[in-house]
Amino acid sequence: MRIEGEERDDAARLLPEGNVWTRFVFVDHAGIPKCKAVHRDGFEGRARAGVGLAKGVLALDPSGVLQPASGLSPVGECRLVPDLSTLTPLSFARGQAMVLCDMMEPDAVTPWDGCPRGALKRVLGRLSTQGYRSVASYEVEFYVWNLNGPLDRTPYAGSYALTAAAEFVAELAEMLEEMGIPPEQFHAEVGHGNLELSVGEAEALAAADRRVMVLEAIRGVAYRMGLGITMAPKPLLDQAGNGHHLHVSLYASEDDAPALFDVSGALSDSGLGFVAGVLDHLPAIMAFTAASPNSYQRLAPGMWSSAYACYGLDNREAAVRLASPVAGKESATANVEIKPVDVTANPYLALAAVLVAGMDGMERSLDPGDPITVDPATLSEEERATLGIRPLPASLDESLDALERDRVITEALGEPLVRAHLAVARAQAAMAKDLPPEEVAAAAAMIY
Repeated sequence: MRIEGEERDDAARLLPEGNVWTRFVFVDHAGIPKCKAVHRDGFEGRARAGVGLAKGVLALDPSGVLQPASGLSPVGECRLVPDLSTLTPLSFARGQAMVLCDMMEPDAVTPWDGCPRGALKRVLGRLSTQGYRSVASYEVEFYVWNLNGPLDRTPYAGSYALTAAAEFVAELAEMLEEMGIPPEQFHAEVGHGNLELSVGEAEALAAADRRVMVLEAIRGVAYRMGLGITMAPKPLLDQAGNGHHLHVSLYASEDDAPALFDVSGALSDSGLGFVAGVLDHLPAIMAFTAASPNSYQRLAPGMWSSAYACYGLDNREAAVRLASPVAGKESATANVEIKPVDVTANPYLALAAVLVAGMDGMERSLDPGDPITVDPATLSEEERATLGIRPLPASLDESLDALERDRVITEALGEPLVRAHLAVARAQAAMAKDLPPEEVAAAAAMIY
């Protein structure tokens, strides 16, 4: 819950002991966390008035070039106003803390329509008026190495990987717990030095906030230990990629009953509509969830990353996976997993786009058809066509074209925000066009 009004006048009391600097954090259209740091002596005033930021910063591509097609320029300012409920110490950075921010107009009260976090809040408000709340979580995959190379070379779920990563895993768990984020599972992924972390689910806005904090924690702990990290979607073309799969559930506001699944754990009518809506809008959604050229180097058949727009129960080659529930708690633990998501996704916009699409499917009572029970890549083109299985966009430009055509998502997130996102992503696509695949992957590995 936000801390408002007079309580902000005493905001300094919330600072961790030993604090010197607090990062006022936001996430740009390339999925990169950014910040301005405020000294403790000025924190109280900035908690109310915010920190000035040129609106054009949201039109910068990863190389720092402002994209004029965004509609933004060096003229115009917003204010980074902190949500004090997200204030957390950063033990890996001496004397520092971080807080997630909303981007406001210069009066520090009126929401700016270009704010990604604000867009998710608007979508959640609309979801609430329809009688639902959302709970979500992001998985995080990444590569880690030391001076000798990958931290391990074990196969998927190899136990030795957690021996090799023991100090890192222990320190990261402590950092997450200090942040109030419950770590749940850790295991080795397919690539050399490739790990996956899962954390506890949370209310939708908090889940997106957590994704930002988790990335900061992983990178910060690794830096302090002298380890290298990359979360790029496909940093090495001969190795597995990194996904940041998104898990989503809906609950009825009236009685908190699960809305997407019935008591047996099967999709309810609302759940069928939600999944159908996500599949219907998936090409446009991917403009937010797979927001870089490197993202499409990851999405390929046989990689468990998804290459086809379909759904299925525990089908890890489907773009939408129905995660099997815990026995005895079927309706409460079943959830919908969106697989074509990676680190380039702004977590607020990715979740907002998925919820908008799901709501649209529910409102129109769409039917997703039967779940797919096989790897869709093993079917012939004719069989896939008969089952309504479509290939996912093969490039960032294809997803951006789909977003430009998608009025439902554009109107829900706001034309100005979508325009800025399109401009930043188009610039990335254009830069990658003339590069060899290896250079596209290497560039992403450096950025992410």
